[in-house]
Amino acid sequence: MRPLRRRRQVGLRWRISIAFIAGALVLSALVAGSTYLLAYRYLLNQRVDDSTRQAISNVRFAVSYLSRAEGEVSLAELGRFLETRGAFETLVIEDGRAGRFFSSSLSISDRSVPRELEAAVGQGSVGYAFRPGESRQLVFGSPVPGHGVRAFFFYPLSDLDQTLAVLRRVLIGVALGAVALAAAVGARASRRLVGPVRRASEAARRVADGLLETRLTVEGGDELAALARSFNEMAAALEERIARERRFVGDVSHELRTPLTTLRASTDYLLQGERNLPPSLRRALELLSADVEYLRHLVDDLLEISRVEAGRVQMSWERLNLADLAREVAARRRRAGGDNIAVVVESEHETLSTMADKQRIERVVANLVDNAVIHGEGRDVTVRVGAGDGHLLLSVEDQGPGIPAGVGPRIFERFFKADPARHRGDGRGAGLGLAIARENAHLHGGEIAVQSAPGRGARFTLRLPRRDEDASAEHAAKGAVS
Repeated sequence: MRPLRRRRQVGLRWRISIAFIAGALVLSALVAGSTYLLAYRYLLNQRVDDSTRQAISNVRFAVSYLSRAEGEVSLAELGRFLETRGAFETLVIEDGRAGRFFSSSLSISDRSVPRELEAAVGQGSVGYAFRPGESRQLVFGSPVPGHGVRAFFFYPLSDLDQTLAVLRRVLIGVALGAVALAAAVGARASRRLVGPVRRASEAARRVADGLLETRLTVEGGDELAALARSFNEMAAALEERIARERRFVGDVSHELRTPLTTLRASTDYLLQGERNLPPSLRRALELLSADVEYLRHLVDDLLEISRVEAGRVQMSWERLNLADLAREVAARRRRAGGDNIAVVVESEHETLSTMADKQRIERVVANLVDNAVIHGEGRDVTVRVGAGDGHLLLSVEDQGPGIPAGVGPRIFERFFKADPARHRGDGRGAGLGLAIARENAHLHGGEIAVQSAPGRGARFTLRLPRRDEDASAEHAAKGAVS
């Protein structure tokens, strides 16, 4: 059974334009069709009435002419006489004698009369019928009373057909013009309606990305302007609330630094004389020292995040070589010791340099390496540095079990831990390292992507734009959406 294909959604602007065009098309078709039908019936009925009156007058004249004539009158003489009375062709047939007729045109014979009309006239009736063909004709037939003759008059309808053809072209042109006008009006109306909605959508997306100062331009006093004002009020309230929360986190973190510094100094002092302490007290002191160190790192991370979110980050731009920086991070880890995990740096031969804040990029690389070491299950970590498409690329690969299914989209969330059962005593931190790394990458206009497969480890790739001169963080460019 084949999976159902997802239908491509048509945008609101297209739907509005299509609705205008469809409405105009239906309305113009109805108006043009009804106009043409009424004009066709009117002109045809008028032509039939005029032709009928003239044909009856011709028959009366033929009766009068034959009655006044002395001696026998030939069919040719009667036909030529009737032909002079108007713009029509004449066919005169003598009753009871097959093949005995007169025609004023070589294209008309006794077989040119429609059968129904010929039969009706043969029975003494008067009527008319249409003769089809390239040039339609209206055929009027009537017996000539008292003289054994049937007269048929062929009135051309070519002028009427030409008039109707011109009318058709005019109506089609008017209908197409109406559709084109409706399309233009629909496009303008949809642009005026969808434009503010699209700008509101883009503004909402920017607010969701963290640009809380985004505002919409308020124009006019209609419902769309009310929507823009409501959005701006909501964004302002949200910005103020988040700013208060950020200030609270920053203030709390800042206030905690002093007592934590005191606690660390006190625990370091006590640990200097740990040989004189009982084992139970020594163990408690070691746990206290580890927790104080954990809280110190947590407070530093919270202060860092609060500064970035508050836009109070000062960037120190300088030229750095990304490969050399990766080697420095790896060498610093080797000097620190503590495990037997090797960090191998592989780089291309070309110059891999850019303008960046060295301290922040160094922290990004260190956080990615630490994350790979923690989750690599004791196996070596590989750092690859290269370039491509105008960017510098630094990937950190581990050989661990990989990221669990469904965890990838949340891996950069703050305080997120793939294994909720782990605790801070295992050396894995509070779950802020990747979040801080990504924020620092964004400050440089870069990004961090992750790839993982179960049982094959994970790869985190830092993508930085190459710069030849000092630049501010691209993501800090802000302004109203208009």
